[in-house]
This record gives sequence, structure tokens and C-alpha cells, in this order.
Amino acid sequence: MVRRIKPVSRSRKDEARVRAAAPGRRIAEPRLPAPGEVTSPAVDISETATEFIIEMELPGVDSTDVRVLLFASRLEVSGFKRELAAPGGSRYMRLEREYGAFQRDVVVPGTIEPDQAAAALENGVLTIVLRKPPRRRREVEIKVRRDGG
Repeated sequence: MVRRIKPVSRSRKDEARVRAAAPGRRIAEPRLPAPGEVTSPAVDISETATEFIIEMELPGVDSTDVRVLLFASRLEVSGFKRELAAPGGSRYMRLEREYGAFQRDVVVPGTIEPDQAAAALENGVLTIVLRKPPRRRREVEIKVRRDGG
């Protein structure tokens, strides 16, 4: 469940002052997902000679709340980011971080060995390593065809 808390009026006045100081420049408002909406985390994909490396931002997500499925030509990462309770005796003045379900499909950019896939979640970044199969070369025999009898 996503909770939204409006900023305190003092914060609004500060934000209005910043916007007034930069006329014509629109400051993007962070948009929280609607209740029940599934968010899509940011992804980086890189490639080496032997593997594809997929890095996904999942700050504050526990590894037990993430599911990685590998299909023939795509990778599906889904899970849930749990909302943390406010520290004892405190109250939120602003709450902008996203909580709830997330899902991201990534097209696998080439041939991989599914049995060699590995994933690790460290410092809020999920790193998935997909190994490429070794290149195999085969020499093709050339046969001579003779026409006639």
C-alpha cells in the first residue's frame, strides 16, 4: 500500500520560493505510484566478451522479496518493497519514496546459457550475470560436384 503525505506548509513556501527564483524553469514534481500500481525500476545493461550484465536499482528491497525468472529471450524481475515504520516518536513531514510492487521485463540481448545465470543484491543494486555460450567453429567440407555422365 502506498501512503502519501502532503508536505508541511513551511516546505511548500520554501518550494514556491525556489520556483519563483527560476521563472520559466519547471521543477519536476516527484510522482508517487497510485495504490496498487506496479512500478518499474531503472536498469543498465552492459556486455563483455563472455557475459551480459544487468544492473537494476532496488534500494531498500530485501533479497527475499525479489523474484528473478529467466525465459528464452527475456528476463522478468518482480517483487515488493516494504514500507518501513517511522522511527519511534517521530512523524513524517514528507514521504516521497516508493513502496509496493515492482516488475521489470528485460529483453535478453543475445544467446545465453540459462544454467550459468547468477544474481546478487548488494547496496540496493540487483546484479544479474548471464553467461554467453562459448563460440564454436566447425569446418565445413566442400564437395566437388561433377555434372555429366
